Amino acid sequence: MADQPSSKRSGNFIRFTSLAFQMIGTIGFFSWLGYFLDQKADSKNPWWTICLSLFGVFISIYLVIREVIKMSKDNE
Repeated sequence: MADQPSSKRSGNFIRFTSLAFQMIGTIGFFSWLGYFLDQKADSKNPWWTICLSLFGVFISIYLVIREVIKMSKDNE
């Protein structure tokens, strides 16, 4: 990493920071949607919240992996 220019390192930092906020938003949205559906269905167990929260986590992980692969191709 010592051979990279400072602007490239700060660009990578900004990309990963924005990716973190994207993950928070994605997981938060799906968790909220699950909570909303559980409240709407008046269910005793929060199945929608659990399932949609996990779905949000998997989507976020997919987006992170895709971005890391794209960054590695850009660095080549």
